Amino acid sequence: MSLDSSVLRVFESNGGRHQNGPLTWFMRCQDSREICECDIERAQAVYRGIRKHWLAGGGILEAHERLSAVTVAAGARHFAFLTQIEASAEPEIARLLQGAGLTTRQCVSEFDIEFESDGSSLATVERYRQVIGERHRFSGLGIWLRSSSVNSAGMSMLGTALGYPRCCEQMDLKTKQDDHALILEAVVDTEGDIPSRVEAALRGRQEYAKATDDHCWQWERRLVITRQLFPFVLHTACDQCLESGDNSPSGLLNHQFENVAIAVSEELHLMVRWAARMVSEQRADVL
Repeated sequence: MSLDSSVLRVFESNGGRHQNGPLTWFMRCQDSREICECDIERAQAVYRGIRKHWLAGGGILEAHERLSAVTVAAGARHFAFLTQIEASAEPEIARLLQGAGLTTRQCVSEFDIEFESDGSSLATVERYRQVIGERHRFSGLGIWLRSSSVNSAGMSMLGTALGYPRCCEQMDLKTKQDDHALILEAVVDTEGDIPSRVEAALRGRQEYAKATDDHCWQWERRLVITRQLFPFVLHTACDQCLESGDNSPSGLLNHQFENVAIAVSEELHLMVRWAARMVSEQRADVL
């Protein structure tokens, strides 16, 4: 499969290699507003290094977690966050990535989502956010293209750090805000707008029925259609991107990441396509 025109190849007839450096492209990165240097040899080295390791326990996320690391190594984006690696394997994977010139360290994404909930006072909402924040966090291996002192990212801005299109990040954040608002409304309907009682209910992990799960169903539907239309993106596309197709921010990113996958390894390219197809088939019930 050939590379499309979103990648500008700058090497000539010397075997695909600069006389003074590695195989390099220039391509539009992340939101298509900047041109970045794409180091395919480093990406290939990273893929060879991590190839024998599980990044997601051998599950359905395996291919996209590999693509996540490879796109940073190529220079197509600046940061990746691998949350599925088993603790015993993480030191070796970090060593391999560092050997390729990437920065890695343990990273945490804290719960910092702000929302309003009908029938709940500000004090109750803040108590809810405090309790949820204590247990609702992600940790994993952060990968940076360049040296960085950052080791945490709030959930509300994680999509920006990962290079997701702004429109899709806003959709994802709105889904989370709606979900937490509905959970709190369900708790308050039973326990009352009393912070201490809401906290006790949450810490006791009592279950309450939300008024609707439609927002979650809509997110799942978008995920499945994203895998059908844009199998190489690492996020869930918003409705605008799904409707606009290849010329949308998600469509452009899909082309760019597919180009990287093709150049790095035919195996990786096939793995990502297979994983996207499996998600589409296994979750066809949400369409």
